[in-house]
Amino acid sequence: MVIRADMIQTVGIAVAMFMMGNLIVNKTKFLKKYCIPPAVVGGLVFTFVHLIGVQTGLYSFAFDQTMKNFFMIGFFSTIGFTASFRIVKQGGTAIIILLLSSVVMLVVQDVWGVGICRAFGLNPLLGMCAGSISLMGGSGTSAALAPILGANGAEGALIVAIASAIFGLIIADLVAGPVAKYLIDKKGLVQKAEEADREGKGNQVDYSKFQVKADETIKISDFSKGFFYIMIVMALGTVISILLNNAGLVFPAYIGAIFAATIFRNISDVRDSALPLSGINAIGKVFLNIFLSMTIMSLEIWKISGIALPLMVILAGQVIICALFTIFVVFNLLGKDYDSAVMSAGFFGYAIGVVPNSVVSMTAVVDKYGRPSAKAFFTVPIVGGFLIDLFLSLIVITHMNLILSGIL
Repeated sequence: MVIRADMIQTVGIAVAMFMMGNLIVNKTKFLKKYCIPPAVVGGLVFTFVHLIGVQTGLYSFAFDQTMKNFFMIGFFSTIGFTASFRIVKQGGTAIIILLLSSVVMLVVQDVWGVGICRAFGLNPLLGMCAGSISLMGGSGTSAALAPILGANGAEGALIVAIASAIFGLIIADLVAGPVAKYLIDKKGLVQKAEEADREGKGNQVDYSKFQVKADETIKISDFSKGFFYIMIVMALGTVISILLNNAGLVFPAYIGAIFAATIFRNISDVRDSALPLSGINAIGKVFLNIFLSMTIMSLEIWKISGIALPLMVILAGQVIICALFTIFVVFNLLGKDYDSAVMSAGFFGYAIGVVPNSVVSMTAVVDKYGRPSAKAFFTVPIVGGFLIDLFLSLIVITHMNLILSGIL
């Protein structure tokens, strides 16, 4: 028996799964500790229910995913609204170094994944799904980009990407903090920072004044204006995407919306006019949760049983490579001081997991040593939260096309 859900019913089920996932996360310390998104939890619950039906032959589900692209593009447009070049300039060279390091890391993640898949005789595109798409990108980017690789021959791409993203969420907090502790203790960075403070050589930039303050109170007018702005940039984004496609460039559908929103944000900065960012961010979270729930609850996990071993090899290697890269490259490039060590924890956090992992890990580090790092808490969210998203899709699609053309 096939249970079919139309467009509205599919969205309703996705929302219900998110609400269920939120309830489960709030009552489960493990899920809450490791920042597992409620949409992922709820979607996976439904996926296993679907698996039982398919394996027993009693039932299966068919969803109308018409609205999925709408929510996906809407969410990614909100990332563009955070891309303020005025704010980025305040971070100076630290942001540039962290961004370039992130770009190198995401390329390394893809190269490692592709290489291991080829060694096991698997489609190399699957390696990218266990690479930057899921690790540097996270669940949202996995749900957006993996289907593109799947459509180009990588069967099971979405399931591999989501599984890898969940792995990253769990492992990021377990490794990021110890990496920073190793650097701080081995090099005596707290003592050096305190000595620099006494000599008046400490960091004189007040990064905290540039940080965006969280505001949980949202005016109705900001919420409605935010929705209208999102709809406008989504519409303009389709035009940009059409122009890119006509130029022979193939990118995900949301790229145009990100560009349009980035233009809006920086024009607003130049004119000193305020955007309803609190409303935009709130709507973005709603869109992401619905999009992610719709994506995950439609996963056909019974199709990837044969690639468990290669996937474990890829992910174990990703953790080791990223830890070594963080210790020997990122830390040294950032300045080899206390702030650099805290930023290193943040880098590993979002390179394997997501920015909330970075914040959790950096908070644990500064709490342990009793020394704040405003520079780290300003720089890491800017790079991991939106700058790397502007590059990730471009690099992933380029890499995919090079593989498909036989160049790589």
